[in-house]
Amino acid sequence: MHRHKNGALALSALVVVALAIVGASTASPSQSERQFKGFINIGISTTLSGSIATLGQGGLQGIQLAAADLNRQGGLLGKEIKVVSADDNATPATGAANVRSMILDKKISALFGPVSSAVAAAELQLTAQYKVPTFLHTSNDITLMTQRWTPYAFQVVPNTIMEPRAVAEYLAKKVGNRKLNIGTFSPDYVFGRNSVANFLLALKDLGVNHAVVGQQWPALGAPNIAPQLSALISSDPEVTFNIQFGGDLVNFTNQAAGYGFFKNTRMIGMYSLDPLKALGDAAPSGAIAFSRAPFWGYKKNAAMTAFVARYKKAYNAYPSEWAIMAYSAVQTWAAAVKKVKSLNGDKLVKAIEGSTTPTIRGPLKIRACDHQAEVPEFVGTIAKQRDKTVGHKLWNPEVFIASPAKTMLTCAESLARR
Repeated sequence: MHRHKNGALALSALVVVALAIVGASTASPSQSERQFKGFINIGISTTLSGSIATLGQGGLQGIQLAAADLNRQGGLLGKEIKVVSADDNATPATGAANVRSMILDKKISALFGPVSSAVAAAELQLTAQYKVPTFLHTSNDITLMTQRWTPYAFQVVPNTIMEPRAVAEYLAKKVGNRKLNIGTFSPDYVFGRNSVANFLLALKDLGVNHAVVGQQWPALGAPNIAPQLSALISSDPEVTFNIQFGGDLVNFTNQAAGYGFFKNTRMIGMYSLDPLKALGDAAPSGAIAFSRAPFWGYKKNAAMTAFVARYKKAYNAYPSEWAIMAYSAVQTWAAAVKKVKSLNGDKLVKAIEGSTTPTIRGPLKIRACDHQAEVPEFVGTIAKQRDKTVGHKLWNPEVFIASPAKTMLTCAESLARR
């Protein structure tokens, strides 16, 4: 959010205050000693600073609220759940160091997070070594469940094949046989590269007549994207697929608007709650938006409605998709612990494989073959007017929900990539 520096600082300050309030509201040691027989540490090493910090902060809040809800219900195995967190600075080495400390010093029984797939790859090496169940609720590269496979990792988020396939399916329904000139804009690391490649492959598989006129690959978190943005504009795309997220997407949108970019191109971007809130009225109306778990996409879901109310009470804000997916990740772990009455990694793996857990997102099934959750992706368009409930733009009422049955690799395809 480098072009919205003041807004970003304000948002970060609000998050810090909210985290402090939640920490202050936890039970005192004397209360815990009377209620629980010991404690269980769970960890989350994620990005809590920088341009993509809102993803990590939202995830942390989802984990903390899930732990608080479990503790109100008596904890797990008669023990209090405590959350250990650390900032990985979106750096694999830092993430790995954090996780090593959490495993060896804090004796965590499960790990949640992080944001970056590159950081997740480094963390999975350690959690596999120490047999710590790990739940990926934000990082989603397909390689994490294939080439970098470990039996102790589970992915409860649409991966980098599922997400772009969903967007491509939506676009195919809208354009028919008309030819599209497409540009792409993506962070230059494994998540971005794979997402773009799989989006273009999905368009081809769906028979969408298209030509790629320009591709740009800025670094993750780069504040100065003027050279790449100028090159993208020069390629004159009719549609731009942008796989940036958080503050990076906000930065792109603000800079692109200054060039009048949205007058000539239809934007496709991860315009979920946080970017829409940060952009306010500057969010490009009519742009195609996609999200992994927007609360407004779960209609007639009583569990989600109740969660949104609890979250709003705890943090005085609406939950981002990152908070929602993190909360459901804890639900998946906790259900398995209750089932086997143990924290043993091998027992939990067997309990989770092929299981379906009731969550705030609905029944969440983890495939036994690759530990990928069968979850949908949501696609829509940004509304022109502010939503009366949240006070800023959200999406138009028509939301396309891409079924995982249409977007996932088959088990045979997934295993072939391992």
